[in-house]
Amino acid sequence: MKYLMAVIDALVGFVQRNPLTVLVILILALGAPALLKGIALFILYFIMGFVLLLVAGVLLFRWRIYRMRKEMEERFGEGFGGAAGGFDPRGFGARQRPPKQEREGEVKVYRTSDAPEKRVSEKVGDYVDFEETRE
Repeated sequence: MKYLMAVIDALVGFVQRNPLTVLVILILALGAPALLKGIALFILYFIMGFVLLLVAGVLLFRWRIYRMRKEMEERFGEGFGGAAGGFDPRGFGARQRPPKQEREGEVKVYRTSDAPEKRVSEKVGDYVDFEETRE
C-alpha cells in the first residue's frame, strides 16, 4: 500500500511541477492519439537504444580488459594470473629471482645503450663555468 501511495505522490508532484507539459499530453491523448502513440514509441525506442548502447559499451570494455590481461600474461608469463586467478604481489611466479644482498649506500651504474654520446659543435653557444655554493 505504501508503494502505491509513493507512486501517486510522485505523479501528483510531477503534475504540480509541470502543468503545461501535462496539459499538452492530455490534449494529444484526446485529440490525436496516434500522434501521442508515435511520440511515446519514439521515447521508448530512444531509451531502449540508450540502454543497448550502454550494455554494448560495458561488454566492449570488459572484452578489452580481458584481451589486455591475456596479452600481459603472454608477455610476462603465467605468474601474472596466478594459480588462484589473481595477481601475485611477490613477482611473476617461476621467473622470480632471490633478492641479492647489497650494501647500504652502494650505487651501481649500468650502461643502457651502445649509442655514442651526442656532442654539440663548439660553434653553438658559450660555455659558462659555474660553481655551486651553499647559502
